[in-house]
Amino acid sequence: MSQRPSTDSASGLRMPGGQRGRRSARSPRPPNAQEQALKQRIQRQCEADRALLMAAQPFTARLLMQLTVVAVVDDRLPTAGTDGESLFVNARFMAQRSEEDRRFILAHEVWHCALGHHRRQLGRESGAWNRACDYEVNSLLRAELGYCPADALYHRRYRGLSAEQIYADLRQHPNRCERGSVLDEHDVNSLGGNSGAVLDPDFTPQQVTAEGARAWQQRLVATAQQHQRQQGSLPGHLESLVGRLRRPQVPWQQVLAGFIQQRLSGSRQWLPPARRHVHSGLYLPSQRSQTLSLAVAIDTSGSCQRDLPHFLSELKGILGACDRVSLDVMEFDTRITQRRELHEGQLHELKSWLCQGGGGSDIRPVFTALEATPPRVLIALTDGFIQVPSQAPAYSVIWCLTEGGRAPVEWGQAVSLRGWTCTTGG
Repeated sequence: MSQRPSTDSASGLRMPGGQRGRRSARSPRPPNAQEQALKQRIQRQCEADRALLMAAQPFTARLLMQLTVVAVVDDRLPTAGTDGESLFVNARFMAQRSEEDRRFILAHEVWHCALGHHRRQLGRESGAWNRACDYEVNSLLRAELGYCPADALYHRRYRGLSAEQIYADLRQHPNRCERGSVLDEHDVNSLGGNSGAVLDPDFTPQQVTAEGARAWQQRLVATAQQHQRQQGSLPGHLESLVGRLRRPQVPWQQVLAGFIQQRLSGSRQWLPPARRHVHSGLYLPSQRSQTLSLAVAIDTSGSCQRDLPHFLSELKGILGACDRVSLDVMEFDTRITQRRELHEGQLHELKSWLCQGGGGSDIRPVFTALEATPPRVLIALTDGFIQVPSQAPAYSVIWCLTEGGRAPVEWGQAVSLRGWTCTTGG
């Protein structure tokens, strides 16, 4: 009597009775000719989808151009995923999606990178964290694209919330019924090994590093600057996201309090008004006093390229610390690459600021340039791995250091961009 075919639970292949699971024990194979043809078709479709996004949603499309799209047929990757450098899509999965779904999935992956979800988990339970990340991304994309797949995680109660806030709500309400599921694999590095009947040699995810995740912050801010120059202001939901990166981490009102008290005094007056508000049409009282003059050195060397968005955020914080301040801003690597005078009325100009440099790191030219007109204070935004003068200058120096940075010398005041800690040297 003939036996009824059974289904292999691992591979979904139907095999004669008594041979259940035998296919999974065989050596894995690469994609066959038919699967290779499918890969090529989906690859072309994804490239076309990316081009359509450039016309319809240029902000997201510019971010997407930072990823290499790779179509694969691999049992280890059931849907899609990214390592921050490549965006892998399962050709079989994408072939079953609509055009709108495909574009959404591509945009979904790049926003995981832009929002830094790889580095924000910080020990949180992976299941709830992955759902929280999808809620955050899908809410953003629904506003950006005007569309969300029916099987994607989305709820209006999570609109505008961060993944951290959504995660807390999901943990507080574990029995809440959720419609939809995650669209992708959030940890492609865990998909390695040899499990599966078909293993595609093109599926080669790289290890996601903290440095690579932080680099996406800079890409996000740089893309926002480019968009504002070419298309004007960002949509409100994107402006709030980019704004998080532009907020200063160091409380400059506290750092400069002592210097301001020494140089700024007197009652407030309406003429002249506070200059930092004039560009937005607000005329508020200023403090009758002389202007506080500061020098700011921005390290644009190769090791600080990823930190430039944070440096510009701190520059904004310095300008906003008091009513009347004049900054002598110098960018440097092994030389001064750009020098500019700024006052608090020019806060809005920082949105289009473009840094120059990228070479070695030597701050000594900055100190040389300040010899003719010494400032009251020099604020150096750097990682501290720089060449410095052998002797301290007559004016005060504040070393504003990146995460993992260190004070280059014993003199001066060291301020950390992370967590607001400071030490005072001799």
